[in-house]
Amino acid sequence: MLTIVRNRTICRGDILRAVLLGCATFLIAPVAVAELAYPTGTQDFESMAVGVNVDTLADWVIVNTSVPDSEFTVKAYDDSGPSVKLPSSTRWLRVVDTDSGDVQNRFYSGNIITPEDLDYTWIFHINLLGTPPGGGAGKPRLTIQHFDSGFANAWGIEFTNAGANLVVTGIGGTEASTPLYTLSSPTGVGDWVKLSLTAGLSDNTVRAAVNDGTPVSLPTNLSGTADKSNFRFCYRGEGTGNINDMLIDDVTVRVDTPGFVPSATTWAVIVAVLLLGSVAVVVLSRRRVVACPTP
Repeated sequence: MLTIVRNRTICRGDILRAVLLGCATFLIAPVAVAELAYPTGTQDFESMAVGVNVDTLADWVIVNTSVPDSEFTVKAYDDSGPSVKLPSSTRWLRVVDTDSGDVQNRFYSGNIITPEDLDYTWIFHINLLGTPPGGGAGKPRLTIQHFDSGFANAWGIEFTNAGANLVVTGIGGTEASTPLYTLSSPTGVGDWVKLSLTAGLSDNTVRAAVNDGTPVSLPTNLSGTADKSNFRFCYRGEGTGNINDMLIDDVTVRVDTPGFVPSATTWAVIVAVLLLGSVAVVVLSRRRVVACPTP
């Protein structure tokens, strides 16, 4: 089956290898790499030793202002931990924040730097191990941050005692919130939930989807003030009443290249694969076929 994957920049070399090998099954999903990188990359935490902090990964940082510092931890767990992930996963992060005070606890990934302002999507899996409290001034959030005289929260997903919301924080657009999902099966406490968070820089929206469902969206507005090609993924726990116990796994970034129209060469390769006897289902998306850039 030949599938041109949405949200992935596919290299000519990939397609040519498919022709030479007589199959293209590796095109069904992006190639998983150990680190986040442009134009696509996944941090699956598999290289971490159980019990070590996330800042043992290159370019990942923990900021912990709690006293004692044991009130905020971001560590690797495995199957002997509080919950079992998908069969392909043996490591994930457990974020434990028992500090309900107004502190600036957070952790974030390394920077993703693109050659131009492009739409991009963060994809990640989360599992709430407890119900976040309601009514607090602050709520646990997984956010997109852009460089704008220092990184600040722009857009993200916040977690409450009712479920999760897509939010614009007031940076990069008017402050707003819209419901994303409720804490009931299959998105309840103890359930692994797949989330996607898309920065639509081309249409000034932020979009979020749950378990590959229909996304919800909010308007954004960077007004040329932010470096939109320099961004990162961040967990934020500041504000009062925001205690949280959460698992996170398979954090992926995919940078889109809009405006793709299959070229004559691309169609020729697809036809060649068909002639080789492969049963092909070609799923087209508006993406450009290019030579792979060096991260």
